[in-house]
Amino acid sequence: MSTRLLRVCDVLNRTLPEGTPPLTDSEIFVVCDVCGDLALSTLYLTLKRETVYTCPTTLAPMVILALPNGDEAIRRRGYRVGDVAIWHSGELKFRGTRIPRSALALREIRTRATKQRRKRRE
Repeated sequence: MSTRLLRVCDVLNRTLPEGTPPLTDSEIFVVCDVCGDLALSTLYLTLKRETVYTCPTTLAPMVILALPNGDEAIRRRGYRVGDVAIWHSGELKFRGTRIPRSALALREIRTRATKQRRKRRE
């Protein structure tokens, strides 16, 4: 996959029926326990090994997109679309569809990913 920024809308568009207008991040909402429903387009984005959407108020990660990294136990607990896994701390909503929050805490996912990167550098 290229190094361009991969967004949630890019991944979810793969799941839509043919002929359906493409989604944008402004149509996809994640539920923040503090702020309520937030459009993904209003969140901070960072790109490293994974794409992370962060709440601008709480600075907590709200959504993480990740490509395969060898830790299949973690990937199985995320919502998978092809080779991409999506974890989200709150329910995702778009066009009448609701995806329940991820079973594995995003903090745990970030901690494991950081530890793996450090091991590879050693």
